[in-house]
Amino acid sequence: MRRIGGMQKLEYEKVAVDEWLTGHIEEVQYNEHREYNHKNEETGAREKLTAPHVRFKFRIDGYEYPHYSRWMKASTYEMSNLYSKYLKYLCPQHDCQDQVIDLDLLTGAQVKLMWENNGDYQNITQLRGLDPALNAIVSELENVEPFPPFDPTGGTDEEPPL
Repeated sequence: MRRIGGMQKLEYEKVAVDEWLTGHIEEVQYNEHREYNHKNEETGAREKLTAPHVRFKFRIDGYEYPHYSRWMKASTYEMSNLYSKYLKYLCPQHDCQDQVIDLDLLTGAQVKLMWENNGDYQNITQLRGLDPALNAIVSELENVEPFPPFDPTGGTDEEPPL
């Protein structure tokens, strides 16, 4: 007998919408090679690329389960979602734009959030940090461990294939 299907729809814990909720950032999750869809400007075709991404895991007061932000490219560029919707409001006295930041410094930060319904899901519409002195900027670049240079051989002494 060959059986298929049977997957049940997951029900997520809904939060109140259009009102401020308080909580804290429980974890900042990082995925160095997250796949995303990209539109090729020359061909107009969709293609899969990978890039470092970040998302926030929140514990909201009065709710049983954690709630998450969307995955966002790990960029502090002015127009990036991570900077323009999160960092700018988490660290209002310290401009993180185009700066190297330490994601671990954001863990535990007290926040207030506003959510909206989006079909079966909910999205964060606004976020504010409750500690105006929070600073995630790495002030000394010598303390930052850079990514190792790309090694096409994968760490072996063999010549890379052509």
